[in-house]
Amino acid sequence: MKKYLAEGFLIIFSVLFALFINKLYDTYKINKQKEVAIESIKKELEINVKILERWRKSHQQIKSRLDSLISNKNDSLKQELKKKDFFDLGVLTNQQSLVDAMMTKTAWETTKSTGIVSELDFETTQRLTLVYGLQDIITQRSINKIVDLYFEAETHEMENIDLILIQFFIRIEELTGQENALSGAYEDMLERLQEN
Repeated sequence: MKKYLAEGFLIIFSVLFALFINKLYDTYKINKQKEVAIESIKKELEINVKILERWRKSHQQIKSRLDSLISNKNDSLKQELKKKDFFDLGVLTNQQSLVDAMMTKTAWETTKSTGIVSELDFETTQRLTLVYGLQDIITQRSINKIVDLYFEAETHEMENIDLILIQFFIRIEELTGQENALSGAYEDMLERLQEN
């Protein structure tokens, strides 16, 4: 009887020990995935910060050009716009693209889809959601509003150049304000991720 009791105890102990080891391994694996996710998000945000800084500089220059055109401080630029039968956005952008690269959210989406987001603390998840949400507003709405305005037929009616310039100014001003907010949000988020 003692022998059976000892063997039973050994079997139970072995099963519990195996479960304990399995749990330790699962915890280790999840922590590793969490570290990889946080590191990927940090790298993605650092790249997005660089893209955003280029955008901010470019869009601020466009805003300044528009402001000087609206206030009639740069008549030669307005004359250059009026030379063509259509509204040449390149005159405002200095023949540069409005958006030279796209900010990404692949690391964040992967973190969410793999479930690793549940391992992040509430505050970090909340802030990341805010940062990537603001990024989406800029890339999916604000930029698109400017592009949509450019492709409207009325935009190319050059007799309405002053109204067209005001509409572009309003949209660019909104965009630059959002970019400033996103820049601060990126900075705060990167500081928080450095602490983890």
